[in-house]
Amino acid sequence: MAESLSRTFSRYIASLDYEALPPEVVDKVKASLLHALIISIVGAGTPLGQAAIALVKEEEAKADGATILVEGSRATRFGAASANSKLMHATNQGDSYRMLLHPGPCIIPAGLATSELGGHSGKELLTALAAGYEVEARIGGDFIPTTQARGFRSSAVYGTLGPAVTTGKLLGLTEGQLVTALALACTFTGGTTEGPRSGGREMVFHEPNATRNGIMAALLARENVRGSELALEGEAGFYNAFTGNNRGELTHAFQEGPLQTEMANVVADLGSRWELMHVTPKMYPTAGYNNPVIDLMVRLRANHPVPVEEIESITLDMNWLETTYPSPAFPNPARRAPGLGSTQFYAAYTCVHGSYPPLSARIDPGQGPSGEDHAVAGLMERIEVVGHKDRPAFAPRITIRLRDGTRHEDQFQGDELEWDLATEIRRISALFSELPWPEDQLHSIVQAVSSLEGQSRVDPLIQLCVRR
Repeated sequence: MAESLSRTFSRYIASLDYEALPPEVVDKVKASLLHALIISIVGAGTPLGQAAIALVKEEEAKADGATILVEGSRATRFGAASANSKLMHATNQGDSYRMLLHPGPCIIPAGLATSELGGHSGKELLTALAAGYEVEARIGGDFIPTTQARGFRSSAVYGTLGPAVTTGKLLGLTEGQLVTALALACTFTGGTTEGPRSGGREMVFHEPNATRNGIMAALLARENVRGSELALEGEAGFYNAFTGNNRGELTHAFQEGPLQTEMANVVADLGSRWELMHVTPKMYPTAGYNNPVIDLMVRLRANHPVPVEEIESITLDMNWLETTYPSPAFPNPARRAPGLGSTQFYAAYTCVHGSYPPLSARIDPGQGPSGEDHAVAGLMERIEVVGHKDRPAFAPRITIRLRDGTRHEDQFQGDELEWDLATEIRRISALFSELPWPEDQLHSIVQAVSSLEGQSRVDPLIQLCVRR
């Protein structure tokens, strides 16, 4: 019998050390960590962030526990990590992998809490985060659209796996214990797409719950609870439950082609092919697929600053799955309305204003007193969004047609948002003047993350993320 997927992953995770990480992988993990920490400051000022902090303080306060970011109170490992998860995703600006996974708000809080409580070094944290990101991304991979089509939200389903791996690595679990951690994470997982489809808000706590459950999986594995060797690919395992089979047969795919993936690809080329390099941060408080639309429209309007009233129409060509969010089987019927996922709104707002404010969720065009608001609402009616199976995700093409027949067009290739630490520093630092924090403290966070491999403990970085 071939070695199980969990066994292959676990052997790799148990043996992984910092020196085996390519420099570009370390750089990418730092970029994701920096993004999550800065965005948590924004999230702490939101009602959702404040609710998460209040609940944890009331139910799970612990004087010698892990730190709740920004607010600074201490709580259980579970409590602090779940609260921090919410802070990192409260504004919908957590990172994305293949559009529909948000690994950072699950993996990073688990890593921070466990590193703080265990006295781990920066190298140990970076290694554990890399392992968590890579395993979660690989297990999700090509299966994500099929999972969404079954009514499950992929970020919630796959989101327990990364925290289990990261926590398990920091706890020093053995290969066998890591097999159990993955098995438990598989059975502790779940979350549906009905909320984003019909307007419910239950999905906003999917990531905190996944974080909590992933940590629980690793801690139970440390107690030598026995988990299934075939938890992922077994006849009644994870893939059968959340994709409909354990043979790699897909019902939907990101792009046209065979509806089939090889199960062996899940673990192929471990250590040489890094899926985490395709993680994208979200600079704007909207669905991931709208972030490249905003950036592309900024570029297009900078190159062609024509008056909005001269625009006859705009065509926005996107990957087909991006137009059926949250699920190709259960799309949101109110997609055109000016809400969080509305591509028409974000494209129109950016076209009218030349940019979109990363720290503002302006989702009510046409209701303000200014003519600009009405201009956004009017332009939305002239924007057509077209889905294509031959376009990659995060690779929009925008065509602006003017009333005089002139045509302006630009497009992305799909990898423009897969940026490194230097780009993350440049883009996130541009927001510092708008954050309610001393800029010197924010720059200290940047420096601490940039030099994390040289730090003997993670605690100083965490304390930099507490309000003075």
